[in-house]
Amino acid sequence: MDTFFKKQLDVWTLEKIKSNPQKFGGDNSNALIMHEYANEFHADSHVMQLEPRFYSVLSTVSRIKNKLLRNHPQFDCRKKYKPKKRKTDEVH
Repeated sequence: MDTFFKKQLDVWTLEKIKSNPQKFGGDNSNALIMHEYANEFHADSHVMQLEPRFYSVLSTVSRIKNKLLRNHPQFDCRKKYKPKKRKTDEVH
């Protein structure tokens, strides 16, 4: 993702949160803001049919993947987004 697009996403995300903090800044906001983004920028019939629950599952899968890669570094092939080592990681 290039820097310009990332900055555009930062602005869009902040504006969404400001527009409805209860919805986009709350406990279930990850799925809701992903749903909003997909509907706003990729609104074809297939995307419109996806429910916020779908995005919640995607978010959970991503977190699980990151945790598993942290616990099994032999499978971690990331280069650009590889997490930096923390002192707590080195203790375990």
